Amino acid sequence: MASVHTVLIFFALVSLQFSLAGCDGVSMPGTGDAGPPTVARADTVVDAPGAGAGPFRDPSRAIDGVRGGGLGAGSLDVYSIDYGTHLVLSWGGRRVLDGPGVDLVVFENPFHYGDGLTFMDPAIVEVSVDGEAWVALPHEYAADDPSVYSARGADWRGFAGVTPVTLHEEHHPVDPFDVSAAGGDGFDLATLPDEGEAGRIRREGAALVRIRAAHDHVDPRTGARYPRDPVANGPDIDGVYARYVSAW
Repeated sequence: MASVHTVLIFFALVSLQFSLAGCDGVSMPGTGDAGPPTVARADTVVDAPGAGAGPFRDPSRAIDGVRGGGLGAGSLDVYSIDYGTHLVLSWGGRRVLDGPGVDLVVFENPFHYGDGLTFMDPAIVEVSVDGEAWVALPHEYAADDPSVYSARGADWRGFAGVTPVTLHEEHHPVDPFDVSAAGGDGFDLATLPDEGEAGRIRREGAALVRIRAAHDHVDPRTGARYPRDPVANGPDIDGVYARYVSAW
């Protein structure tokens, strides 16, 4: 009769063989050209020309963890981007890669305040390989009258700062890519054109993300700046997560 040690060794070898087979020949769920998901929060402030005195002028608030205020309140753990300025974040030298589904989620601090209405300060998200050439992720202001501000989130397609944030690092630490649980606005690098600098980002990944107020950009439908809520004073960034991040 085989000893207990012999039986244990046998099962260990069988288990190892199945593990190796799974690594070599099985496509695990959620993987693609970017490899298995490696979720990481942007952890480096590269440029914040609006930084200054005051709690909402400290750009480290945009990298210290997401602390959403829920559906009916905006977070106070944010960095406010003044109109005419921007915020550039990175993953400390690593790159955000294009993988299956949403690759980036930007958490701002919009909140619902009425029947289908949301207080928003929409932002445009741009990505870059080197900080020299920037490519905006696709967006469209789809209001019936594009010259007038709409407080309906569905009109701001592909903008950040549209969906309230329920993710909270301490009190509600959910998957940042589960929009139903975390909120925030997702972006997919695969929506970029597969040519020029955009194609390069799709192939090589993005080292930097830049966020600017939509109001600082011109809407091609009108030739004028995107409209804004009269009481808004610039996007407030709580954090940015990437799903597929290179090792270094």
